Amino acid sequence: MKTSWIGLTALVVSQLGCAGAVESSKMEDRARRTVPVPICIQPLERTTSGVSKIEPADYWKMVLPGFDAGSSTVDATSNDCSGRPAFAESDLLSAEGPRAGSLPAKPENAVVMPGPDGFRVVWLRTFEFADGSSSGPLALVRSREGYAEVYGTGSLRGKLKTTRLALERMGSRILVTATDEGCGEVKPGQGCQTAFTVYVLGGGRLNRAASLPLDRVDYRPFPGLPGLSKYRLTATPVFQEKGMRVVEQVVVQDPNQGIVRKSDLERVFKLSPGGQLESSAPSLWAQVAGETNSAPTSMPPAPAPLDPKPAAPHGKSTNK
Repeated sequence: MKTSWIGLTALVVSQLGCAGAVESSKMEDRARRTVPVPICIQPLERTTSGVSKIEPADYWKMVLPGFDAGSSTVDATSNDCSGRPAFAESDLLSAEGPRAGSLPAKPENAVVMPGPDGFRVVWLRTFEFADGSSSGPLALVRSREGYAEVYGTGSLRGKLKTTRLALERMGSRILVTATDEGCGEVKPGQGCQTAFTVYVLGGGRLNRAASLPLDRVDYRPFPGLPGLSKYRLTATPVFQEKGMRVVEQVVVQDPNQGIVRKSDLERVFKLSPGGQLESSAPSLWAQVAGETNSAPTSMPPAPAPLDPKPAAPHGKSTNK
């Protein structure tokens, strides 16, 4: 009887050990899915108190190991810290100023957006363009005690004064979003667009997964009405466990500010195996305005005289 109790105790202990190992493995798997794996590690200078000191130039060095702190330059052929080409070929071809050899990499041109848990989104503005926009490497980093980790790199083009960076979660995935507020200070009668770009962290890359307007204003003819009507799109994105939901609305106003059409649509974006957020339906703008790619137009300074009475009675209807 004594022997059987010993055997039973050993069996129970063995089963508890296996269960503990399985639970520990599950916890580690969840941790790996939640915390990204760094692709680069960069030593940081420490102060006398032992706390890591981060200077603006350190962000250039984290992402671009070829950064020369003495001259504040980086070579146009440089790779980022993961060994990938640091600069997009389209930027090298169309940017103003230096496009080959040593490129200016001023510390003050590092845009740093702090996020939760010590994360930082870093945009290294390297190139300038005729439309006032800038471009350069984009990275997700985090400083530790004595070193910094880089989790993913990509590329961003936008206007410094109007571009806003943010960190989001889509389930266990980390996202970086860039919103270029093109409609922030627009004058009446001008067309505009606020662009929204979503980058999904995966495989050490910040992959550009989706790009859509959050706000768009355009002036164009509306069937049955004289002159130009104002078309306005507004969109609200909401990130969920496995994708993104976007609620869109398009309102059309006649030259007298009367609403002649209002339409709503909910689109669901799901992440494809290729890393793209694919929409369940075309944009509402394409359905109402009939196109997607042309630039927003402004109202002419001197429009033709308007007939207060619409040519067709159906022009005042409102579609939900």
